[in-house]
Amino acid sequence: MVDTNYTMKPSYKSGIITGIGVGLFAIGAFSFFNWLNTKNSWGIQPATIRGISGLLTVLIQAIGIYFSMSGTRKVLNGVITYSQSFKAGFIVAVITALITAFCGLIYCTLINPGYADYMVREAHQTMIASGKSSKQIADELVAVKWQFSTGGQVIQALVAQTFVGTLISLIMA
Repeated sequence: MVDTNYTMKPSYKSGIITGIGVGLFAIGAFSFFNWLNTKNSWGIQPATIRGISGLLTVLIQAIGIYFSMSGTRKVLNGVITYSQSFKAGFIVAVITALITAFCGLIYCTLINPGYADYMVREAHQTMIASGKSSKQIADELVAVKWQFSTGGQVIQALVAQTFVGTLISLIMA
């Protein structure tokens, strides 16, 4: 019988490394490219920059899941079942989600406490520029305020990273 804690050790290690990588990338990429956008007057909406950097975190997470599955396979002497492989990836997904959510919390509360207000202001300006009515703007801003709030950022990180990581794990396994 194989010790389950021992066989899942690569998953915990990969999950921590992947989570830190995803969290730091998400914060760093958004901050850097939004700064470049502002400095060079590119006119890209900050929400678009945030979305693109979020999509790129999927690639980082997929790499972490791959290494988790490979490490688990190596521990199991080259033989791994679908369920063991899925479990290895799912552990990475959950750990990544938790660390990414924590990074989002730190970013929104300590590093850039004005993040939500900034994103709401930018969305408001975009809605005005697109010719939306005052009522449409008011209605849409309710969702935008929640989306970019600290709580919204934490929940989105938890749900998105877990969901996407689970899908990646199902496919890669």
